[in-house]
Amino acid sequence: MLLLLAVANIAGYAFDLYQAFWWFDRVLHACTILAITFWLAVIVFAPALRAGPPHPLLAFLLIVGIGVAVGALWEVAEWSFDQIAPGNVIKGKHDTILDIVMDTLGAMVAGLAAMRCLRSPAPADPARGTRLARQAPES
Repeated sequence: MLLLLAVANIAGYAFDLYQAFWWFDRVLHACTILAITFWLAVIVFAPALRAGPPHPLLAFLLIVGIGVAVGALWEVAEWSFDQIAPGNVIKGKHDTILDIVMDTLGAMVAGLAAMRCLRSPAPADPARGTRLARQAPES
C-alpha cells in the first residue's frame, strides 16, 4: 500500500494530476498519512502498546499524534522541495491548512483501525482449538 501511494504521489507530479483533479492532493494526503500511521502503530509501536497497554484513549491520541507529526514533516518536505527545485508544490496557506486537516483525518482513521487491530484477543483454549469467551467480572 505504501509503495502504491508513493507511485501515486510521483504520478501526481509527473502527469499534473494535482491540477487536473482538485481532490487528488486531499485524498493522497489522507491516504498516505493513514497508511504510514497505521504501519507505524501495528508494526513499529505494537510491542510497546501491547506490553503495557495505556488507556485506550491515550493510545489512540498517541497514534493520531504520530500521524499528525508525520503530516507536519511532509509539509516541511514539500516546502523544502520548493526551495531546491523549480515548481510550486505549496500553493499557499490555504493549501497547507487543508493538507494538515486531511493528514489529521487520515491519522484518526489509522488510530481507530490500529486500536481495533491491537486489541488483545481472548485467550485460546488449546484443547478445543477455540477462543474462550471473556467473562464479565462478578459483582
